[in-house]
Amino acid sequence: MKEIIFGGIAGIVAATGMGGGTILILLLNLFGNIDQHMIQGINLVFFIPTSIVAIYMNVKHKVIDYQLSKNLIFFGIIGAIFRKFIIV
Repeated sequence: MKEIIFGGIAGIVAATGMGGGTILILLLNLFGNIDQHMIQGINLVFFIPTSIVAIYMNVKHKVIDYQLSKNLIFFGIIGAIFRKFIIV
């Protein structure tokens, strides 16, 4: 029951524009007695649908700068590869 309440609180916080996952992780860690890896998985399950809806709404309202998005994706991938294979 408390997990449902924590999810509701995190959803309300996420709707205000703050990171709901931050609150969700904090609540589950402090009061949920759940393993950290499990909490991270729960946060991903919480994050994926909300980000899909956010992307859909931003595309629908045409507020995405696609050129900037392409640059961020490209350099993000380069940075991830550099971090993975170059920096130990």
